[in-house]
Amino acid sequence: MKPLKILLVEDDTDYQNLFKDGVEVFKNQPNNMDVDFEIVEDVYDAVNIINVSYDGVIIDLHLGGNDQGGNEVVQILYNEFTKIPIVFVTAFADSVNNHPSVIKIRRREDGSYHSDLLLFQQIRDIGLTDIIGGRGLIEQQLRDVYLENLLPQIETWISYGEAYKETDPKRTERALLRYTLNHLLQLLEEDEEDYFREEVYLYPSVLDRITTGSIVKIDDQWFVILSPACDLVPRGENGVRNTDYILLAEIESVDKVLAGSKSKGKVRELCTNKRDYYHWLPETDFFEGGILNFRKLKTLNEDDFNEKFGKPTIQISPSFVKDIVSRFSSYYARQGQPDIDSKDFVTRYTT
Repeated sequence: MKPLKILLVEDDTDYQNLFKDGVEVFKNQPNNMDVDFEIVEDVYDAVNIINVSYDGVIIDLHLGGNDQGGNEVVQILYNEFTKIPIVFVTAFADSVNNHPSVIKIRRREDGSYHSDLLLFQQIRDIGLTDIIGGRGLIEQQLRDVYLENLLPQIETWISYGEAYKETDPKRTERALLRYTLNHLLQLLEEDEEDYFREEVYLYPSVLDRITTGSIVKIDDQWFVILSPACDLVPRGENGVRNTDYILLAEIESVDKVLAGSKSKGKVRELCTNKRDYYHWLPETDFFEGGILNFRKLKTLNEDDFNEKFGKPTIQISPSFVKDIVSRFSSYYARQGQPDIDSKDFVTRYTT
């Protein structure tokens, strides 16, 4: 296994030595991996040495007389699309800027470099840096799509760009994004493993507007939006939707649906979606989950909806939305036809 590769950005030699001691302690612990590290002392050297090979960066805030040096390093890495988890170790923790790349802020007297290294190893162990990091699987697949699928068809894509240059210059950009993502998703089509609960949702929601599968809370009650996606897309300069009403299905609590029952059979029935009018939404750290009830529908006109609700925070993932919409449609399509008197027909062909 490749060693854990860490960059320390620290200008105090005492803390540099503490870090080196922490590395030795870490390496000598059972099940811990080897560590390769480098140490730099200022913003310039940090920005110039960091590349996609690092598994993590540990930064002090004050660097070489620059009181905001650590914050500057983080912002520069963010602007350059560098995807590396960052830990701040500083005496001035309250002055560290809140940034998504910063996974931990530690005061010098709290914890140790050993604990920081363990955190980076845990991230490495779950495969995050191998998937999302600059040297990861996604980058390899993007390279392959670029070389094998996009460049061989580049003349076609240029012709699309020329055709829409005046009316919609961003259209080919959006199309290329969809085209690329479809190739990446194909990698997972034959994956039959059970999904983790968090995979059911996009959180926070990628879009700043509602779409099919958005989870919204209105008057202390959770709902899932089931209006067709094409009706919910804002169109034109005024952002008008193709529908006057938003269709919502209520999410009931598991306790309410079970009504005190402790039957394992009933619980399994719920979580395996055996009831055609129920659909299980699993609980996560950011969402309480529940049972989507296709029989409890609600509609709100757009003005009332907008008044009660703002930007969505949770979105059901596209593959799970397809299943929900399919089950919802099947439930309401199962009405059948009235019975017809068929005794004469049966008699004619059976006697």
